[in-house]
Amino acid sequence: MSMKYDVVIIGGGVAGSTVAYFIAKNGFSVALVDLKNEDKIGHKVCGDAVGEHHFIELGLEPPSVGNDATSIYDGVRVVSPDEQHVIDVMGKGYSLDREKFGRRLYRTAVNAGAEAFLEHYYVKPVLEGSWVKGVVVKDRNGHSKVLKSKVVVDASGVPAVVRSSLPSDWWVAEKIPREDFNITYREIVEGDIQGIDEKFAYIFINTEVAPGGYWWLFPKGNGLYNIGLGLQWKHQSNPKLNYDKFIRNKLGLESQRIVHAGGGLVPTRRPISCMVWNGFIAIGDAAATANPVHGGGIGSAMISAKIAADVIKEALSKNSTSIEDLWKYHVMYHKAYGAKQASLDILRMFMQKLNNDDYNFVFKSHLVNGEEVYDMGSRGVLSASIFDKVRSLLTLMSRPSFLAKLYKVKQYMDKAYALYLSYPQKTTEFLKWKEEEKKLFGEFTEWLKSW
Repeated sequence: MSMKYDVVIIGGGVAGSTVAYFIAKNGFSVALVDLKNEDKIGHKVCGDAVGEHHFIELGLEPPSVGNDATSIYDGVRVVSPDEQHVIDVMGKGYSLDREKFGRRLYRTAVNAGAEAFLEHYYVKPVLEGSWVKGVVVKDRNGHSKVLKSKVVVDASGVPAVVRSSLPSDWWVAEKIPREDFNITYREIVEGDIQGIDEKFAYIFINTEVAPGGYWWLFPKGNGLYNIGLGLQWKHQSNPKLNYDKFIRNKLGLESQRIVHAGGGLVPTRRPISCMVWNGFIAIGDAAATANPVHGGGIGSAMISAKIAADVIKEALSKNSTSIEDLWKYHVMYHKAYGAKQASLDILRMFMQKLNNDDYNFVFKSHLVNGEEVYDMGSRGVLSASIFDKVRSLLTLMSRPSFLAKLYKVKQYMDKAYALYLSYPQKTTEFLKWKEEEKKLFGEFTEWLKSW
């Protein structure tokens, strides 16, 4: 069976449903393919939290408590390893009912005109020369369908099933190093956890509990809590074992009812260097768009989806969907989010070298406050006010090497930000830019190894 569409999207999660909605509502034919049935379309193991600002910026209806959200946060409370100090990062956010939220996005796409192929899985791309011309999918009974299209969108998440099955010499088929992922485990627990303010989502920094990441406690309302941790994948630690060893007993969870448990992978890095090809675009986790520092990926997935939709609509209107026609997706995405990601990737690698003593020092010395942490997360910059404080903090005299390292990190963060803002406008300039990107992050990696 063969069918034709303007756009075929693999993956009906946040990124896939969002891009499907924005394309279909403009009258283009869209096929939306997902493994799950409609009841499970929104299910994903994650922290279930997202900031309100993403919906405002994209002009999308925000979640609402009682429908696709379970509670509202006033901000995030970041806790030091010794748990003696906190930094409150203010900003409205939502604890999502993840399945209802996902189903809402999916139904919005279908109501806009997208045709759904649920309980179908991706098999292989349809290639013609250097073009992606569609995909082959199968239903749960093993029956194949060929979905031809002018553009294929990979929104399949971390597996990036389409992108990873393309010829290895295509730029877009870049493999992500294992150490650029966090491996996670989390539980939804029903109980009564004392000593927390349920208007905050809690992030706990502790390199023993969560090496290369952090552990979290997100109240969901009505006695439910999303509790989990993420570890840098290169570490041998098992997140489930660390959860049982460090968190379960600490919070007295042994007698609490576990509503759901599970784990997964999160790409915590800068976006892949090339996200398009002839007739092809990768978005969301398939393009590594999650925030490198806190791992949040819902908002950035929607951003990448909206920008991809705008570029695809323009290309379809010209009836030309070559790599050159889709290339501006990079420029637009990096201006909106990717340059910040690149800067925060430098910060992420630096933070993964610190130990609990380093973090306790940062908290105790009040080196950063909530507004400065918000700036880092939202703009990808180390605020000048941090360095003004550094010069006046006598406590730093005992740790001059830390001060020197911080200055070095800021320099590399600024360079990474500028490099991604100057992403080439044309495909002919990509390989030169890629060499500069490789050199910059290679130099920083070598510097980290020299500690």
